[in-house]
Amino acid sequence: MEWDIAYNTSRDELVISEYGRTVQDLLRNANSIEGDEERQAYVERVIKLMLQMQPGIKTQDNYEERLWHHAFAIAGEPLNVKLPEGIEPKPEAEDESLEALPYPSKEKSRMRHYGQHVQALIAKGKEMEDGPERDLVTYTAAYYMKIALSSWNQGKHVNEEMIRKDLYEMSDRTLVLPPDAKIGEPGPNQPAQHDDRRKKKKKKKNKKTRPSNQHNNSGGGNRSRSRSRSRNRRR
Repeated sequence: MEWDIAYNTSRDELVISEYGRTVQDLLRNANSIEGDEERQAYVERVIKLMLQMQPGIKTQDNYEERLWHHAFAIAGEPLNVKLPEGIEPKPEAEDESLEALPYPSKEKSRMRHYGQHVQALIAKGKEMEDGPERDLVTYTAAYYMKIALSSWNQGKHVNEEMIRKDLYEMSDRTLVLPPDAKIGEPGPNQPAQHDDRRKKKKKKKNKKTRPSNQHNNSGGGNRSRSRSRSRNRRR
């Protein structure tokens, strides 16, 4: 038994995917309907269906005009219908091609666990001249490297000396953190740490109410007393 299945890969590409293939097929079949009144009512019903599928379009200015423009664009040809007053029969203008977003480099790096933001910050610091601003960028990069490394190690002890070496290597030996600078303690131009808040939250979670032993002991004592009384009565 053979199945006549039409796959979307063999069909025409969707012009506006938000409306789906059913709306596209309906609009492309509109001009084949005989009778002006029937065709007009048919297209208007499809427009209402488009509005139901995309109710958020009502928040835009002149949303009715946009719906009709979308309908003409989806139909692929001028629709032989009367448009509402003030709306010109033209397809929706295609959006101007936007510049592609810069994706992270695919180059392999053994320090990817620090994240792209840290690498971008270090790259910015390399281009800066020596001075307070460059020192601030160096401190900030080391600070976020410590946070990333702490998350990577699941909160275990972080070796600050390793962070200094990694920062030095990632910056092509241009950014050097002073040996007396402590990454965990903010300096005058260094952002403040937020570890204290995390520790407080952990302490609150670890606090659990434990049942008092007095209640259990008192219950056991009462039971033993009742048993001794029953034995005496039997005697």
